[in-house]
Amino acid sequence: MRIKPFFPVFAVLVGVVVYAYYAPDDRPEKGITTTPKEYIELVEKNKAERLKQEQADNQAKPTE
Repeated sequence: MRIKPFFPVFAVLVGVVVYAYYAPDDRPEKGITTTPKEYIELVEKNKAERLKQEQADNQAKPTE
């Protein structure tokens, strides 16, 4: 029985995708696999962090 080259190539491709997904220690937060409620919470959290950072930057810069 001869194995066609499609199957080993497909297996390697699946392995690379799985490795790339699970390899990082802290995966980036994305809204791809979340529920709508979780996505809204994620967006609100990111917005609050961004506003907090902008306020800290504005306080650090003296206005002349």
